[in-house]
Amino acid sequence: MTFSIRALPLFFIAFTGLTACEPAKTPPAPMLAVAKIDGVEISEPRLRLPPNGRDVTAGYLTLTNSSDKAQKLVGASSPKAERVELHAHLKGADGMAQMRQVEQVEIPAKGTAVLAPGGLHLMVFGIKDPLKPGDSFPVELTFEGNRTVGFALPVVENPTQQTEGDKGHGGHQH
Repeated sequence: MTFSIRALPLFFIAFTGLTACEPAKTPPAPMLAVAKIDGVEISEPRLRLPPNGRDVTAGYLTLTNSSDKAQKLVGASSPKAERVELHAHLKGADGMAQMRQVEQVEIPAKGTAVLAPGGLHLMVFGIKDPLKPGDSFPVELTFEGNRTVGFALPVVENPTQQTEGDKGHGGHQH
């Protein structure tokens, strides 16, 4: 095997390019589904610890639709609460963001709907038993066509000691 001096600059450039590259990063862990129904996977569930002993708080999760048609979340309930509503932060006529109950949450075909702080979320009212971080809070989601799926929302710390309701209901009555 012969080595050409002319090839040395090409080797050096290739080697330098490889070593200058950013080290390989581990890809993020896939979201693990806690429940599935008709092509919709539910992941990243959590319920904020109610602030200051109150009986109202917010729940969050991610809905991923692998089907070829849009799906609609139309309700939620829990045996551990008086009621669970679908809510969103929407702009009012005055341009101010206000939290309002919504009739449904659409999960686009091959898409995702994220229920997260400051956006779509579950509002949980009249929590019947005291909660602490690490507890499991049962919830049942209802999708269009009266299809239901149940799972648990893990109770997590609430660093702000607020809930979505503290950010402005703008006249919404509970």
